[in-house]
Amino acid sequence: MIIGKIMMIQNSSSKESVEYLISKKIMELKGNIKDYTLNRFIEEVGVSKTSMVRYLKNININKFSYFKNVMYEEYMHAEVDMKKMKKVIKNNFPHIQIQIFKKIMVCKRIVILGDGNRFALLLCQKALTYLGYPCEIPVYLGSEEEIIDQFHLKEDDLVIIVSLHETYDDFCTNRSVFYQNANYLDVKIKPKIGFIGVAPKDNHLYFNYNINQESFDKSMNELQVFFLNLVQYILYKNGI
Repeated sequence: MIIGKIMMIQNSSSKESVEYLISKKIMELKGNIKDYTLNRFIEEVGVSKTSMVRYLKNININKFSYFKNVMYEEYMHAEVDMKKMKKVIKNNFPHIQIQIFKKIMVCKRIVILGDGNRFALLLCQKALTYLGYPCEIPVYLGSEEEIIDQFHLKEDDLVIIVSLHETYDDFCTNRSVFYQNANYLDVKIKPKIGFIGVAPKDNHLYFNYNINQESFDKSMNELQVFFLNLVQYILYKNGI
């Protein structure tokens, strides 16, 4: 699927790079890209025709006209799949999870970072994008503070930090060893911050989703279930 390739390019590229800018614009347009000409697209993104041609070649496509038609078809299929999913959804989410979902839904943009298999979350990112919730899962190459700065995050954005081998307290302690002022979840910064990690013994909720760790693989599965439930919750609430 082309959208999966675009997501991987976006998530692994520098936020100032041509590749990131093109990918981000494509994901924002969704199926509406069918109404764009090549000239209109590169003008709005602010890149050259050569850069766009090179980008398309990297995903094995030669013509923009073909590319936008494929993108449109993928989004149309996704819309059908979402409607099918809606028919089988039951509103049986745990109360605590609903509280978290409500907080997530008021955010304009979601950035997920941390450990775990990020590419396993591409499906969740894809679904959230289809539903109109811009979601990015960047490859984690620096401190959380650097990522927050790179994305130019604002008060109505959300950062979800994932650490499947640590509790929240351990996360803050361990980060302070490596980075200055690393206790980000307690610092007053612009975006909202969420944390997904191992549940402490008292199972305290701190705007997070606690995963009871028995193994890393199980934690990864629970993380995927969390985001799948979020997608289903959005479908249910929005009546899609």
